[in-house]
Amino acid sequence: MERGRILELTTIVLAAVVLIVLGVISDGYLALINSGNYLSAQQKQDAIPIKVIAFQYAWEFVYPNGTTTIDKLVLKANQTYLLEIQSKDVIHAFYIPQLGFKFEAIPGYVYDFYIVVKTPGTYDIWCAEFCGPGHYTMKGTLIVVS
Repeated sequence: MERGRILELTTIVLAAVVLIVLGVISDGYLALINSGNYLSAQQKQDAIPIKVIAFQYAWEFVYPNGTTTIDKLVLKANQTYLLEIQSKDVIHAFYIPQLGFKFEAIPGYVYDFYIVVKTPGTYDIWCAEFCGPGHYTMKGTLIVVS
């Protein structure tokens, strides 16, 4: 075999090995990240629905008892909730960076998202979609209580 052909085959084999190793590592991390995201049918049935309504430049949260809050969502740790994400005006993105959740809020659509937060604390809620000149002010707070 000529030298160029050997170099070509070596490059292909090494690239394949690197891609396989990266795939295995990524799969392990994805499994770790998603390990808590699988809910049983019973958990979904028992979920407490909360409407999440985005509008320029705030988040409105409507609880089952009719209580409404602006830019402040309070959840109980280890409880399953169904967030019904929607928008009144333009496209927004409901983003909780510390938890890795990001969902679009598009006018005319409702996105159902089940969430269980295990660790009490305070988390940021941001709009991650440019929604107008006041976009930078569209910030909320998720408070998880025990």
